[in-house]
Amino acid sequence: MNNIIMLLLVLLSGAGMSVQSGVNGELGKKIGTIEGAFISFFIGCVALMLLMFFIGKGNVTHVFQVPKWQLFGGLIGAFYVFMMVFAVPRLGVGTFVVCAIVGQIVMSLAIDHFGWFGRQPVELNWQRILGAVLLFAALLLIYSGNTGTSKQQHAGSKSGSHRAQSVDSAASQIAEHKE
Repeated sequence: MNNIIMLLLVLLSGAGMSVQSGVNGELGKKIGTIEGAFISFFIGCVALMLLMFFIGKGNVTHVFQVPKWQLFGGLIGAFYVFMMVFAVPRLGVGTFVVCAIVGQIVMSLAIDHFGWFGRQPVELNWQRILGAVLLFAALLLIYSGNTGTSKQQHAGSKSGSHRAQSVDSAASQIAEHKE
């Protein structure tokens, strides 16, 4: 597969993440934050299982032979989906996605620079740093543009405390699941 097709597919997957954020945020508002994250992950798991059975070329039983740290990715994915379901109704899709991208870029630059996970190190130069700074500036601009709209939307609510109630509800769900 040539690089142009690969880049287009990655762009498509990125667009899909924005759609997924909106869909999962609404799902979480309807059925609960943790429940929404679970349903999203479960449906994705079933889809991947079907793909594995019908077109997979690897051997899933080799999972028992890999270093255990390589299995940590599933927990990180679950945390990401949970945060998506929790944060999108409060921040909006745009702010959530840009914030997630800033986090991904900063961590990817560290991974590249230090050569973590068996990767060949990639120098952290001024162009890469400037790119990260510009993305952070984009986050600030998108977030500041979002807060004005958010304030207007919540000013018309009866009690004005819907957001606080949502955060309290999510916090109590987390506390209940810890017990």
